[in-house]
Amino acid sequence: MLLLRETLSQALRRYPRALATLCGSTQHTYEEFSERVCRLANGLASLGVEKGDRIAVLMLNCHRFLEIYYATALGGYVIVPLNVRWGAKEFAYALQDCNPKVFMLDAVVAQHLSPFIEPIKSFGVQHFLFASDEPPPTGMISYEELLQRSPSAPPSVNVSEDDLAGLFYTSGTTGEPKGVMLTHRNLVMNAYHAQIAIRFDAESVYLHAAPMFHLADGAATYTVTWNGGTHAFVPKFDPADVLRAISRYRVTSTVLVPTMINMLIHSPDIERSDLSSLQQILYGASPIAPELLKRAMQTLKCRFQQGYGMTEAAPLVSVLTAHDHERALRGDERLLASAGRPILGVDVRIVNDDDRDVSRGEVGEIVVRGPNIMKGYWKKPEETAKALRGGWYHTKDMARQDSEGYLYIVDRKDDMIITGGENVYSTEVEAVLYQHPDILEAAVIGVPDERWGEAIKALVVLRPGARLSEADVIAHCKALLSSYKVPRSVEFVAELPKSGTGKILKSALRERYWANRERRVH
Repeated sequence: MLLLRETLSQALRRYPRALATLCGSTQHTYEEFSERVCRLANGLASLGVEKGDRIAVLMLNCHRFLEIYYATALGGYVIVPLNVRWGAKEFAYALQDCNPKVFMLDAVVAQHLSPFIEPIKSFGVQHFLFASDEPPPTGMISYEELLQRSPSAPPSVNVSEDDLAGLFYTSGTTGEPKGVMLTHRNLVMNAYHAQIAIRFDAESVYLHAAPMFHLADGAATYTVTWNGGTHAFVPKFDPADVLRAISRYRVTSTVLVPTMINMLIHSPDIERSDLSSLQQILYGASPIAPELLKRAMQTLKCRFQQGYGMTEAAPLVSVLTAHDHERALRGDERLLASAGRPILGVDVRIVNDDDRDVSRGEVGEIVVRGPNIMKGYWKKPEETAKALRGGWYHTKDMARQDSEGYLYIVDRKDDMIITGGENVYSTEVEAVLYQHPDILEAAVIGVPDERWGEAIKALVVLRPGARLSEADVIAHCKALLSSYKVPRSVEFVAELPKSGTGKILKSALRERYWANRERRVH
C-alpha cells in the first residue's frame, strides 16, 4: 500500500535510535518522534476528529509541523497547511472553502491572530491547538498536554492510498487560492521519484529553510524520513539563521528558491560561516537567472540540483541533476537555463492550444501525466476538468524541449508579454538584467500601451550602494537583446512583492497598471 505512514514505519524499523528531528535545543530519535506522532493522531481523535476531517495549520517551521504532517496521515485526517503571508481575504476564503474542524497555530501566529479567533470559529473550527512550549492562550488546547494524555499505540484507522492526505492551497498569484487535493498515493509516489532523482540516505541532514506549508519544501520531506535521515529546522528563512543552522546541525541538504539563494550568497555572514558539511542544494519554485546560478555555485561550492514542478504534481516533474550542472560549467552553459529532464515515472509533453504535440524546439504548454498528479481541485469540478482534460494536467507553463529531452521554461502562459504582435517571455529579459553587476533583483511585466498593446517594463532592485539610471539599464539590455525585447521603461524599487515561498508576485506588480480595464491585452 502506498501510504504515507509507511515512510515513517520504514525509518522506525531500520533506524529507531537515529535522530529524526533537530529543532533549536529539542531533538528526537525516530522512536520518540513516532511515539509523539501516534499520540497526536490519537489526541485528535479524542477531540472528535474523524477520518476525512480537515486540520488547518498556520505555523512557522518546527518539529511539531512535521509531526502534524505524519499524525494526520496516520489518523486518516486531511492536513491543510496555510500560507503565513496571506492576508485576511485569502485566509477567509480558504477556511470557508475547507471548513476545518481543528486549527493549529504556534505562539508567533497566535500573537497576531488572537483578535480573529471568534470569526474563525464561524468557519466550522471546533478546537484551537496551541503548538508551542508556552502555556496556551485562553480557549486553546496545549499541544504538549494533549500528547501527554493520549495513548502511544498506532491508531486503528483503515486508510487507503486513494484517500485524501492533504489540501494544499495554491499561492493565489493568478486569482483565488485553489485547494489542490493530493492523495497518499500522489505523495508517496513523488517521494519515490525524489529518491531516484535527488538521492537521500541515512546520513542526510535536511534543513527545512523554505516554508513547510509549501510543497517546494515537501519534495524532500517524506523521502528524508523514508531513508532515516534527520530533519533540521529554522522557523523561517533568514540568511544568518540558515548559515548558523548549516554549521550547528552539520546540514547536508536543503531546498531553496532562487530569491533565497540570492539573499544567502550576498549575506555578510557567509565568509565566516562553516559550510563544509553542505553537500547539495535543490532549488526550484521559480526560474533562476543563469548568472545568479553561476555565482551561487562558485560561492557555496556544493552540488546543485534543480527541481521543476508544481503543487498539482505533488510537486516534482523534472530535475536538472548535479551532473547536468557540472556539464554546464565545463562549457555547455545552455543547460543552466534548463529545468532538466522529466523524472522516471512521470510523462511530459509540450502541446499547442489544440493539445497536439509541437515539434522539438517549438514553444508550447507543458502537460504532465503520472501517479503524482492531483486528484483535482477541492469543490471545483469545472476547473478540475479543464486542468486534467484528456488525462493530462495542463500546467500553464510555456516551454520548449531540446533534442536531448531537456525542458526550457520560457514563462507562465499568463506572464507572456505581447508587444506589437511579438511574443516576449519575461524570463529572457530578466536573465539579461541579472547579468548587470549592480542589479540585485528584477521583474519584467507588460503594461498597457496605446501603440504596442503592451510595453515591456522592468522593475529593478539595486545592490546596496549601487547607482544606475533608467538609460543605463536600457543600454545594458540593448547590447544583449533584440530591440523589441528591450524594456521601454525602468522603475527602481526598494523591494519586490513576494509570496510565502519567495516567488516574485508579478500579478501584484501588474495590478496597478491594469486595474479597472475590461480587457487585458494578454
